[in-house]
Order: sequence, then C-alpha cells, then structure tokens
Amino acid sequence: MIGNDRFGTFYTGAAGNGKTADQIREYAETVARRGKMGLSGDGTDGSSFAAKLKQADEYLESGQKCGATDSIGIILRRMGEPQAGSPISQEVYHNGVRVVVTKDPMHGNSITIGGSADPDWIHVNTSVGTVNIDLNDTESLMKCLDMFSPEDITAIMHKILEVKQARDALREIDETVNGIVETEREV
Repeated sequence: MIGNDRFGTFYTGAAGNGKTADQIREYAETVARRGKMGLSGDGTDGSSFAAKLKQADEYLESGQKCGATDSIGIILRRMGEPQAGSPISQEVYHNGVRVVVTKDPMHGNSITIGGSADPDWIHVNTSVGTVNIDLNDTESLMKCLDMFSPEDITAIMHKILEVKQARDALREIDETVNGIVETEREV
C-alpha cells in the first residue's frame, strides 16, 4: 500500500506486495457498481488512496498550478523584462507588510521592505538583488523573512549585526573622545 507519512514523503508497504493495483481495481469496480445503482461519486470520504489519486488527476487536468507565489524569486520571474532606462516595479503585501520589488537593467534588482516615518536604511546584497531594510522597522523585516532563501536570510542578518556593531563602536569612540575633551577642559 502506498501511504503518506507525516513528513510528506511517500512510502510503500512491504516490498512487492502488489496491493496498489488491487486497490485501484477495487476502487474502479466500486465506482462502476455505484453508477449502475444510480449513485454518484465513489462513496468514500476522500481519504482513501484511490480517492486522493483521482483528485490529483482531476487537479492536473484542470491546468491549475499550485505553489508559493510570494517568494522574491517567484515575484521576479513573473515580472516582465524591463527596457533600458525604464525599470518596472511590483508592490506586494506579505503578512501585512509592503514590499516593493523593482527590476532595473541599469542598477539591478532591488527589494524594499517596510519603512517608518524616520527611516534608517541599510542595503544588503543578496542572490535576488539589493534588499533595502529600514533598521527602525525591523518588525516588518521579520514578517517577510520567509520570502528569502536561507542564504539570503543569513546575509541580511549578518549585515544588520555588522551595522549595529559598527554603530556601537562609533558611539563608544565618541563617548571616549567626549570624555577626554571634558577632562582636559576641567584641568
């Protein structure tokens, strides 16, 4: 028997038991018998293997597509190609956060996440382009991290850490210099 474990992977029962073909034949016979009796449908609650197989076949025949629609890579693929001198942009709202994706042949791709009344922008180079992040609105960034690959998330977090450490070091230098200047004035 073919089943589905909790991790979403398929497995077979005992090797070579051949029950899958028997299940499909039995399902087809049940549907035919129900049709002769004037009943519609297959008489299952939709949880049997055959019912799921039928649903999958119907879904494929419908031509619909399923999958993530809000990752940056997918958004960029769906956008048209920009002409020289005229970038194209698409605005997306992801988890309530405004994300603007821009394709520009001159400057490359840029992704702007959120923004506050008093923005403090940093720019991070990632595999999908330059990500513009407002350090005063990191909550918006956290809501949008699932749009990026793990490598891009690592690059974003390292850049934020680097900028914060550099600013802390500059603040300490300023405090030290100001402390020395004030000490000299007192003397």
